[in-house]
This record gives sequence, structure tokens and C-alpha cells, in this order.
Amino acid sequence: MFKRCIVFSVLVGFSSWGWSSEESVDVAQKDLLPFPKLDQVSSDDRSREMFPLMLPAKDAPQSWPSLLKKPAMQNVLSPPVSGLIARSTPSPMSEMDALPEPPKIVVIIDDVGYNRRGMEESLSLPLPVVLAILPETPYAKKAAEKARLQERTTILHAPMENERELKLGPGGLYVEMDEQAFKTMLRADIDSVPGVKGVNNHMGSLLTTHRQHMEWVMDVMQERSLFFVDSLTSPQSVAHVIASERGVLTVTRDVFLDNVRTQAAIDKQFKRLLKRAHENGVAVAIGHPYPETTQYLQRRLNSSISAQLVNINLLLN
Repeated sequence: MFKRCIVFSVLVGFSSWGWSSEESVDVAQKDLLPFPKLDQVSSDDRSREMFPLMLPAKDAPQSWPSLLKKPAMQNVLSPPVSGLIARSTPSPMSEMDALPEPPKIVVIIDDVGYNRRGMEESLSLPLPVVLAILPETPYAKKAAEKARLQERTTILHAPMENERELKLGPGGLYVEMDEQAFKTMLRADIDSVPGVKGVNNHMGSLLTTHRQHMEWVMDVMQERSLFFVDSLTSPQSVAHVIASERGVLTVTRDVFLDNVRTQAAIDKQFKRLLKRAHENGVAVAIGHPYPETTQYLQRRLNSSISAQLVNINLLLN
């Protein structure tokens, strides 16, 4: 009987200890407690003293251990200490990381519109190649429409009077024209080739040296928001100078590719183009839809070259 009483007392003691809440535990017994439940909040100040990582009471100011505090901004932005690199400060870029931009070239094919073969071979060239289309020619509108579907840049190849009195064909612009006749003809030329983004001169070794006429050209360029490419058929041309003065986007030709229609001669001129691009950063070439030219460019522009073929828009200023 005595043994039964002892066992009963022990069981009652264990039961009462298991049923007691955390709030009623004596601080002196803290070494006997299991690991605390950190996601429970106790209103007993003694429990908070026992377990400093427990959440504080709602009415008490939060005082987190230093390891749980967010770093102050001044510590993050401060200069590195003892050789450590601040996280907010990127490492300096070395010269090897900053590679120079490759030189850029632009290729323009003049005189598009006279025949079907020249049109199709020109349209088969890489898309950055610009087509300069003559007004009122048999394939002018068809070439412009196909180029538009390709999202290729086209420009009007405006016929301008030359020093040798060579025939210009339809849409010609002459020194003897007055301002009204001149501008009316130029507007009609532009309208005959839908979708053009700019203009360059076909021939024009005489007209491009006349300041007054070039001012009339630039009036129409401003009116239609077009750029102007000076083909530079005369070293005395003032076209690009007037364009810059009037705020018209402009660029000048550097190399003619096919004054001599042989593969060797075209290759020589293309190398001159690359050399000029490496010297100045950019260079512009003009060719024509001759079979020799289109065949050479088809092969050369689709192979590895030391310059980047770009759309003419990247060169305009």
C-alpha cells in the first residue's frame, strides 16, 4: 500500500508539471525547460528575461539583437575598410573591358529603276544597303514598294544638271529654273517614289555648286522631313554645307565603287572604303546596279569584313 502511494504521488507530480502553462513556470526551473517556442509571445517579464530571442510584448519597444538589425545606409555606402570592397561600389572598368566600337560603313546603290534585273539584284543585297531610285523610271515604284516590304531604306536619286550637259531624263533639275519651277519639280520627283526617307543627287556636278539652288533643295528637305546625301560629284559642291547650315540631316560620299566595272577595280575601291572607315570611324560608298557590282557586294558583304555595315540613319548628323 505504501509503494502504491509513492507511485501515485510521482505520477501526479509529472502530470501537474506537463499541464502547467509557460507563464506559471518558476524562473529558477529554467535549466529544466525544453527548448523555447520562439513563435509564441509571453506576457511574463520573467520569460522574456529567460529567452531574449522571443518576440517582445506589443506595448514594449522593440530592441532586437544587433545581428538582426538592418545595416545603416552610411555603413553600406562608406568607403571600404581593411581592404574590403563596399557592395554598393562597382569595381572600376579596365581598358580591356571597354572595347572600341567597330568602324561603320554605308553602301548606297544609285540609278535603281531603269531595269528589272538591276532592281532584283539590288534588292537581294543585305538590308542595310540603301537604294537610290530614279524618278519616273519603269521600275521605280515597284522597287520602292518591294524595298518597303523589306523595311529597307530608300532615297530619291534626284537628277541634277551636270557640267558635261549629259541628259538627265525625267524629273531633271536645272540651273535655269526659277524657284517655283525648281521646287515643283523636286516635289513631283519625291512623290513619284513613295516612301523615300531622303534624297541624293544624280550627276549634279554643276547644280550642287550653286548655293541658291541648294538652298531651294534644303527648303524642300525641311518641308518633307528628309535627309540629304551629297554624292560629291564635284569637289566644289556646297550641298552638304547648306544642309548643315539649314539643320537638314546630311552625310557625304567617300568612295565610288565602280567607276571601273571589273571585280579587281571594285575590290580595290572597297578596300579604300574600309581604310577610310578605320581612319574616320565611318565611310559611305556609292555603287550602281551593274552585275559586276552586285555580285561583288553579295559575296563581300556576306563575309567577314573589318567594319560594320549599318543603316544610313546611324551616320546622319
